[in-house]
Amino acid sequence: MTDFKRKSAEREVNSDNAPPNSRLFIVCDKDITEDDFRDAFEEYGTVQKIEIHRDKKGESKGIAYIKFSKTSEAALAIETLNGRCIGNHPRPLKVLIANNRDQGNSRDCKEEERLLRLFVVVPKDQVEADLKEYFNSFGAVQYVNIVKDRETRLSKGFAYIKYYRLIHAAKAFETCDRSYKPVFADPRPSKGEEFINGFSPRGGSDTSRQEGCVLTVVCSPSVNEDQLWRLFDLIPGLDYCEMKRVDPRSNRTVGTAVYTNTRAASYAKKKLHGFEYPPGERLIVKFDSDHNHHYHYAPPAHPVYQQQPPPHSPHSYPQDLKSLADTIAQATSLIKAANLNDNCHYSYDPSYCSIALPAPQPLAPMDSNIAERLFVVCTPSPPPIYAVKDVFGRFGGLIDFYFLNGKRCGYALFSQADSAMEAVSSLNGQEICGARMKVMVAEPSKGNHTD
Repeated sequence: MTDFKRKSAEREVNSDNAPPNSRLFIVCDKDITEDDFRDAFEEYGTVQKIEIHRDKKGESKGIAYIKFSKTSEAALAIETLNGRCIGNHPRPLKVLIANNRDQGNSRDCKEEERLLRLFVVVPKDQVEADLKEYFNSFGAVQYVNIVKDRETRLSKGFAYIKYYRLIHAAKAFETCDRSYKPVFADPRPSKGEEFINGFSPRGGSDTSRQEGCVLTVVCSPSVNEDQLWRLFDLIPGLDYCEMKRVDPRSNRTVGTAVYTNTRAASYAKKKLHGFEYPPGERLIVKFDSDHNHHYHYAPPAHPVYQQQPPPHSPHSYPQDLKSLADTIAQATSLIKAANLNDNCHYSYDPSYCSIALPAPQPLAPMDSNIAERLFVVCTPSPPPIYAVKDVFGRFGGLIDFYFLNGKRCGYALFSQADSAMEAVSSLNGQEICGARMKVMVAEPSKGNHTD
């Protein structure tokens, strides 16, 4: 009888975990009933099970689990109902993907990465551009990385694909060609994280990650994670790159490049510290724990020119400098491919904005009269502020854009009413960096007046 109960429990756990990320964890009003949940959530797919956790008296604890038949159904329910009220209950729902039962109650700080990144098997002659084009058909892809052998630089036959939104990752997981054998990838190990049985979760066999393998990169906010990855991958030995945050004081993006050994990281620092990418904006590259080097965030001199002949004698440059010249050419082509240059009247990059955008325009002076204020709401979370300013600024006359502290809404201030209305008609309902924008004319502010 005991074995029978154990096997039944195992079958229940397995059914809750399959397909992955199809079970939701909900924090809710204690008065919400199972019928309330079913009425609200069945609109988004087949609800297989609803569990409301109760205390000894049988009263709800304000916690529930809802199991869908498909990952994409759960993803759609999260994007639509998280933060919304259902029925006549005033408390908004908090909706998350539930942990597997074997993961316990603690939530990973890299939860988002676990839900947005796919691991796929690919032919060894597959190129990243073709792979990204295919998976873009399911939604905007943030980056594609085909993992390569650190010595031969040949493909190992598998890749990582990261999306901006869970619904797109779920659609790709469910409907892509089965030859890719997709699974949701485990999060990258944190710095200093223990390796399991001597192996990294990312497939490496090093027993530890030395501090000298991790580089901090400060770059232009116009550079995205995919471009940063491609640039640092030119130095053999790259494990992965990721963007960390935007420094609002300097309007610079801070990222990390992690190498498999200290020699590769040192070489990358030597060659890429001070490298102009995009042209006119230098990269700052330093060791993550390089506290003793008294590093200053001043634009550095390009290290490759130290103790080298002056630029007018290119034939005397060493071979690695010629390689760096090739890097510059590739970097420039990447910028053009991402529509970061403004040579064209309109540019279109669906991973950046879901519509074609006009060429960038300068901001209006800060002391300009405010002709129109727009109120903007972002779902599910606000995109980077520099991206929002760039997109709204392309319609001309933008004075400033700011988000309310801790909120996913903000205001765009325009010096020209016609530019503001063009921004409303063009951007309302569109996406910036995967975030859906609701754009409308703001109500008049009591403190807002023009001279």
